[in-house]
Amino acid sequence: MSAYPSTLPLSFAHLGALELAPPALIEMLGVAGFASTSLRIQPAAPGGIAYPLATANERAETRRSIKATGVEVLYVEIAQLRRDKPAGDMLPLLETGAALGARRVLAVGDDGDFSAVADRMAALCALAQPFGIAIDLEFMPFKPVKSLDDAVRVLHMAGNPANGFVLLDALHFYRSKSRLEQLRGLDPGLIGTFQICDGPAVAPATIEGLTFEARQRRLLPGHGGLDLPALMAAMPKGLEIGVEVPLALEFPEHSALQRAKLSLDETRAFLARSAA
Repeated sequence: MSAYPSTLPLSFAHLGALELAPPALIEMLGVAGFASTSLRIQPAAPGGIAYPLATANERAETRRSIKATGVEVLYVEIAQLRRDKPAGDMLPLLETGAALGARRVLAVGDDGDFSAVADRMAALCALAQPFGIAIDLEFMPFKPVKSLDDAVRVLHMAGNPANGFVLLDALHFYRSKSRLEQLRGLDPGLIGTFQICDGPAVAPATIEGLTFEARQRRLLPGHGGLDLPALMAAMPKGLEIGVEVPLALEFPEHSALQRAKLSLDETRAFLARSAA
């Protein structure tokens, strides 16, 4: 039986509607019924879509949307942790997050030298602490920090900062061949949040395939072959859940609002089935 009720407030990953700038995204999610969202402030890759919200007017407009809808900002993203990017370069991301009431920053380990990633993680956590912001390190099988093992190792190397956590993404967990046994044995305080989606039972065979799947071809919870019930039973209880299911390729005829409602409805239906 799942410890996560179908009525749980859910968050929306900006990846699911990157065509919308933050004010429009937040207004749409207020109609769809989501409680919070992430905002893509910095791109995931060079040339990727992002909304820096660099001006006071852009931030004020976004705050007005937050106030009008009640949709909070859970994350701002993405902080890339690598040796050629000083942690101080992330200060604008933190300041933007703080201005919008964000509680967390999503970070990725983009350097094969884990000591460099850990150094940047420790420094970013220190910078974020005065803002009251947590840093969640997301492992991805197509990044240098690939697995749950890798992410936990980086946290330990960083000195286990009080505001440093691991983000647990269902697709990345299974595609990186991370182990339920290790997850069960972890200090539950190491896991910050959970991103839910589904995927085919058979993984893509290439890095390019894994990357494309994660960014464009995730499936709705319960519509694939991942053992989501086992993962949710093994992970800590009480985590905030973000729904990360970009559906534009699968449902090109749907509007962003229709896709968001479908994501919310199908996730709630999956949680209800899991709790039954």
